[in-house]
Amino acid sequence: MRTANSFGLASLVVTLLALAPGLNRAADNQPLDPQEQAFLTQAMSDDAAQIAMASLALQKSQNQQVLDLANTVIQERQALDRRLVPLLGRSAVSTAKPAANNDEAMASLQSLNGAAFDKAFAALLVRDHNRIISEYACIKAHSSNLSLRGVARGAMPELRGDLMVALTVLRSPNWMPSQHQEAVATADTHTTKSNAYLGEPLLTSMVTAPW
Repeated sequence: MRTANSFGLASLVVTLLALAPGLNRAADNQPLDPQEQAFLTQAMSDDAAQIAMASLALQKSQNQQVLDLANTVIQERQALDRRLVPLLGRSAVSTAKPAANNDEAMASLQSLNGAAFDKAFAALLVRDHNRIISEYACIKAHSSNLSLRGVARGAMPELRGDLMVALTVLRSPNWMPSQHQEAVATADTHTTKSNAYLGEPLLTSMVTAPW
């Protein structure tokens, strides 16, 4: 014979099951904290910057591997934007644009051609992806918003895949680091900012490393 406690426990289980979808929706719709909002704003800016660089690569590169990577970056970042929009809000998305320092990167890329362009483009992707993947991993691990965590989880395999392809471009055997350094040094005689940007220690170390 069931006791009153048994009936009470059964009733509690049924109630919790009934409330579970609502609890999930509540967690899913939990307001974003300032750190999560800042992440989303940065993510949209990163997407805009990478789409701009990849679009330039489609115009300037003759390397099929670079062209394929550029097309992939554009398609994936546009798809990622469509997943970020509902979280960030359309009013904020409408103002999303690359960060100011991306103008310097674009100016440097504009002045390069051939293998020098391909390597600079790949090096910028490697640098940016290392940072971006780290930020997405942090959101995936710590965000309390289920939708945001889901977006981060879904984006990371694509980001890692693009990073691996960019590293492959940097490791291609026909690349001479000295050629890239010379191209960067003479790329834009009217400004030193672009050359300094591509000459910063982190990027220089990636491009000149003995891949």
